[in-house]
Amino acid sequence: MPNANAEAQRRWRLRQKTEKKADLRRAVTATDVFKTPFFEFLGDFCYSSSDFNVALDLAGIETPQFDDDLGPEAHTRDLAIPPPDDDFYPFKGTKGSLGRAEVMVGCLIDAAADLAHQVNEYKRQEIKSRLAEIEASDLSDPETKKAALQNVTRLNKMLDQLDKQVRWTFPQWKVTG
Repeated sequence: MPNANAEAQRRWRLRQKTEKKADLRRAVTATDVFKTPFFEFLGDFCYSSSDFNVALDLAGIETPQFDDDLGPEAHTRDLAIPPPDDDFYPFKGTKGSLGRAEVMVGCLIDAAADLAHQVNEYKRQEIKSRLAEIEASDLSDPETKKAALQNVTRLNKMLDQLDKQVRWTFPQWKVTG
């Protein structure tokens, strides 16, 4: 006799999977609403004085050109992309220059999050190294000890700041049917 709880869990997982597939299908049909290609809507917006262009220029990244209606798969660099019928296909529900822009937003967020993680880890290691140096130093002189304690307090505050998460808000860029 099967465990009733395990059976309920299996049914719940199946419902979740079915709902997710339905959401993906709705996302594909939602693109039918957008008739004018996104690259035509943008025009020269990205390339003049937009915040998008300025931010990428400051980061040393060339601003992507939206001058055709090709989708994200046409602009992806040398990666082994699984076929469209694969569950891990990264461009499901995307089409044309609008799909490319949607994928780009997600990728930029992922890249920023990973880079922030790497910077955070680097700063943690460096701060901990400075704390270890202070612990290993000679603190017999009262002035040296006072300065070291102030520095330890400052470094620990920095570590506390690095423990926090930050949140940035964006306008919603994906819609489903």
